[in-house]
Amino acid sequence: MKIASISARAVDCGFNRQSLQTSRVASPMSRFVRFAQERSSWMWPTKKVFVCVTGEDGSTGWGCTNGGEIVEMIVNEHLARLLHGEDIDDLAILNDQMSASLLPCDRSGFAMMAVAAVDIALWDLSAKSAGQSLLEKLGGSAQDTLPVYVTTQRPEACGGGNWRGLKAAAPYGPESGQQGLADNIALMRRFAAAAGPDVPIMIDAFLSWDADYTLRFAEGVADLPVSWIEDPTPPQDLEALEKIRREMDPSISLALGNFAFSYADCTDLLRSALVDILQPDVAWAGGVSEALRILDLASDNGVPVILHNTCEQPWALALAAARQSDALVECVDRGEASPLYSLMGPCPEFTDGQVAVPCDPAGNCPPPHVTAAFGVAVNHLKEG
Repeated sequence: MKIASISARAVDCGFNRQSLQTSRVASPMSRFVRFAQERSSWMWPTKKVFVCVTGEDGSTGWGCTNGGEIVEMIVNEHLARLLHGEDIDDLAILNDQMSASLLPCDRSGFAMMAVAAVDIALWDLSAKSAGQSLLEKLGGSAQDTLPVYVTTQRPEACGGGNWRGLKAAAPYGPESGQQGLADNIALMRRFAAAAGPDVPIMIDAFLSWDADYTLRFAEGVADLPVSWIEDPTPPQDLEALEKIRREMDPSISLALGNFAFSYADCTDLLRSALVDILQPDVAWAGGVSEALRILDLASDNGVPVILHNTCEQPWALALAAARQSDALVECVDRGEASPLYSLMGPCPEFTDGQVAVPCDPAGNCPPPHVTAAFGVAVNHLKEG
C-alpha cells in the first residue's frame, strides 16, 4: 500500500498540569532559582503530537509523541512530503529515509520525536492493513501480562501492590546543599518503608546531579535496597559517569538512556560500558523501527532494556512482550485518573503488579476530542 498523506497536530492533553510537572522535581534547570520549583516553568513544548498516516485506500494509522508545535512542524513541513507516495512494505527503509533527511541539521531531540511518531503510525497502518494487532506483527508473544514498576510521588498509595519496584523523582540536586541531600535520602527511606521487604526502590535524578553529589547520595542510602540511580548527570558527561561507576557501590546500577534519541546514541552509551540498564523511550528514539534495532544492540551487549514510560505507550508494551523474554515495564503514576493513559486507546489494565499486553487489531485510536482537532488540521493542510 502507498502513503496518500501524512499530517500532524499538536494537542494540549494536560501534560504540564500533571503533578510531576507542578511540584518540585530536580532537573537541569534546578540551579536557576526562577525555574527550580516546577518543571512546568521551563519545560519544552508540552502539547502531545498526534500523527495520522493515510493509505491510498483511505485507511489510517496513528502515532503520538511529545514536542508540541516544533515536532508538528517537522512532520508537516518536512517528513510528510518525503514519504508521500512511498510504499509501506519496508518500514525500516522508510525510517532510515526520515532519519537520513534530518542528519545534516539534527539527529536527536525534537527531530527524532517526529521520526518516532510517523514510524509508530506507519507500523499501526501496516498492522491494521494485515488485519493484525501490532503484537502479532512483531511476532506475537506467549505473555498476556508484563511485570510493572511504578514511578510515583505517592509511595504510600502504591505500597503493597505487588509492583516490581517503586521509583522516586528526586526533588533536589546540588543547588540545595546538604539539606536537599538529606531530604532526598529521607525520601528514599519513605519509599523503602512503603515498598516493604524485598521490593527494590529507585530514584530518577533527571540529569540534575554531578559525580560527587551522586556518590554522597549513594553513601547515604547504603542501608536501603536502592536498585538503581537513573540519569544522574548529563549523558555527554562521560567523565562524571565513569567516576560514579568506578567509586559507587556496584550493587547500585546506573540506568541511562531516557535521553538517548537513536540507535547511534545508544551505541555510544553501550560503548562506554557504563550502562547497567538502558531506558530509551520508543516515542522519542525513532519509533518502533529504531527500537527494534536498539533492543537487538542491547541484547548483543548483554545489557537489559526497560522501555521508558512503557504503560502510556501501547506500542512499547507490544515491543516488550514480543521482543523481550524477561521484560520489566514502567508505569508513571499520574494520580487516580489521567487522560495521558487513554491517548491511544483504553487505559491499561493492572492486576497484582502486572499490566495486560495490548492485542487489539483495531490498533491505535485517539479519543474523539483529538480526532476532532485533527480533522481541522487535515482540512487546513488540504486547503494549503
